[in-house]
Amino acid sequence: MRLGLMAYVTFLGVISCGRTAEVVHPEIAAPCSIMRVGQVHVTGAARKDVPALAVLEGTIDDRGRADRIAAVAAERLHAIGYARARIDLTRTQACFTELHVAVTLGPKFRIADIAFQTTDEFPARQRLVAIEDALGTVNTIGGFYIEYRLQRALIKLQESYRDAGWLEAKISAPTARFDDDGRISIAIPIDAGPRFRIAAIRARGAGAKARAAVLDEINIEPGAWYDGAAIRNGIERARRKLDRWVDLRTTVSIDRGVIELEAVLETSP
Repeated sequence: MRLGLMAYVTFLGVISCGRTAEVVHPEIAAPCSIMRVGQVHVTGAARKDVPALAVLEGTIDDRGRADRIAAVAAERLHAIGYARARIDLTRTQACFTELHVAVTLGPKFRIADIAFQTTDEFPARQRLVAIEDALGTVNTIGGFYIEYRLQRALIKLQESYRDAGWLEAKISAPTARFDDDGRISIAIPIDAGPRFRIAAIRARGAGAKARAAVLDEINIEPGAWYDGAAIRNGIERARRKLDRWVDLRTTVSIDRGVIELEAVLETSP
């Protein structure tokens, strides 16, 4: 009974379009309507390469949604090495709107070299770890290149530089060179600036025992390189241990290249 009704509706769809020789897509049990996507035609790649577009068959033709899906599909192609992949959508109208997906893959690229253009002493391996993405498949040597993910990672790397004492570090936008043999060379300019040391560290407020506990938790000596992460972690441990608020204040001397730290404890827990 269900199959018979489906066939009947499909037949009505054929008649309503005035094309007795045309077969309406059997998966779309509705009369002809140019508001609905009939079939998605993919050229330049396999349908499995753009699955999110292929499943639009039978849905209402929403141009904005289709464009967004195409952008995501192109990003997915970039993530598997087709750095210059492009997707163009066009439409033709028959019984339904036919969606044509033209995929231009271009060559497949992998990263052959990543050069950090700097002479600072930040650990080289730590730089590479900071920009690596997608379980070691993106923005790493031998992996694929995705520019926006690299730029996002470089913001975090710049923060790591500043946490390690290079308070004025600036990392510029990377440049990528694509060779005809499918190799990508990436250059990342870094202006680290001077590295700052701790000149002094003091604790103020509460009692002597509480102040000593805070300094013990921070555990950094004058003359050591500034370590923002270690200092913040020490302050947090001190807050939990003493069950009272501890405020950290810093004074930076650009000319001397040093930082003075002061931990201020609330007077009562």
